[in-house]
Amino acid sequence: MAMDKDELMLLGKIDGKLDGISAHLNQQDKRIADLDARVDARLNGIDERLREVEKKAAVAGAVSGGAVAVGTALVVEGIKQFMRGGGLGN
Repeated sequence: MAMDKDELMLLGKIDGKLDGISAHLNQQDKRIADLDARVDARLNGIDERLREVEKKAAVAGAVSGGAVAVGTALVVEGIKQFMRGGGLGN
C-alpha cells in the first residue's frame, strides 16, 4: 500500500506543524520557568524582610510588656502604701 505524493505532502505539513507546536511549547516552558524563578526570588526577599520586621516587633512587644508590668506593679504598690498610711501626709 504505497502512499501517493499528495498524502506524503500532507504528512510532511502535519510533521512540520507538530515541530512548530513543540518548539512553541518548549519556548513557553522556558518563559514560565524564568517567571517562576523571578517570583521565587522576589518572594524570598519579601520573606526575609518580613522576618526582620517580625523579630523587631517581638522585641518591642517584650520590652513594652515588661515596662507596663513594672509600671503596674509600682502603681499597685503605691496605692497599697497610700491606703495603709492613711493618706498623703504620712
